[in-house]
Amino acid sequence: MTVEPGREHLCRGRDGTVLRGRLWECANPEGVVVVRTPYDAGRHVSTARSWNARGYHCLVQDVRGRYGSAGAWSPYTHEEDDGGDTLAHLLDEYEGLPLVLFGASYAAHTALEAARAATRDGACPVAAIIALVPALGLAETAWDPGGSPQILHRIGWWHEHGRHRRSRPPLSPAELDRRVAQARSRGVVEAAGNWGWSPSALTGWRRLWSADRVDTAARYGRVGVPLLVVSGDDDFFHEDARRLARGWSAPSHFASGPWGHRLAGGVTDRALRARISAAGGLTHVIDPWLAAQGLPGSPAEWTGILTSAPRTRSTLDSASETWRHERTSP
Repeated sequence: MTVEPGREHLCRGRDGTVLRGRLWECANPEGVVVVRTPYDAGRHVSTARSWNARGYHCLVQDVRGRYGSAGAWSPYTHEEDDGGDTLAHLLDEYEGLPLVLFGASYAAHTALEAARAATRDGACPVAAIIALVPALGLAETAWDPGGSPQILHRIGWWHEHGRHRRSRPPLSPAELDRRVAQARSRGVVEAAGNWGWSPSALTGWRRLWSADRVDTAARYGRVGVPLLVVSGDDDFFHEDARRLARGWSAPSHFASGPWGHRLAGGVTDRALRARISAAGGLTHVIDPWLAAQGLPGSPAEWTGILTSAPRTRSTLDSASETWRHERTSP
């Protein structure tokens, strides 16, 4: 079976750097969805096609320094300016179509930063933001809410994704355990000097462990765009996701369920996966939420709650295979 790769899309940043992506178009579009990712735009066919089915063109763009995009890869460094340049390009290319920013984990960070950039010169032109299991910034990935270092996760991620244009194979469990032990005994920064990393990778590693947490209200307080935050009860960014939704300046909706960072796709219990599917999965929330913003989606009886309070929440109860929708405190 042939996989439709989308057509190549180019955007030149303010410094001349060419950002490349794949654009999947649909007939009679009613909006444009933007995903900016470090995980290879070409691998997001199913995501793009799901947006096409809703009536949206979908651009999936490689972030600076990853896969097709030029420049040097430096995690959490360039997403504001590059995201803003991308949105400006799309506003010219698809004048009159609403823009929706969408992304999971690092791509949720890029969505938020693009909206922040678009707000600098006035009202934000973005119609809506959907942030799934958001990785808000360097510090949020390095430390858990209690202040303990996430050593195993960070060593694994940085080895695979943080150092090169293309992701590398993961460390073996034995090697990962060995590096974690070294980091605990010698310090996370000092131990990395013996892992064969380049000077630029070591600079980024040091920056990771010295970064400050994101003040979401201060950083995104001017964005003023409806926000849907999706988290998981077992996700290590769960508290950060709640903090983002609570501190948002515009109406925000928070949805969560019995999954971790990979959402329902990461649930290995077959019975639990079946119950999540029977409840409608995340589609039960995303499509009605879009419709409530006046965007292509599927209205539902419960979405009246979205206009009744600035903070609302949906929680999936897998035991009863139902979602609970409610107003929450500001």
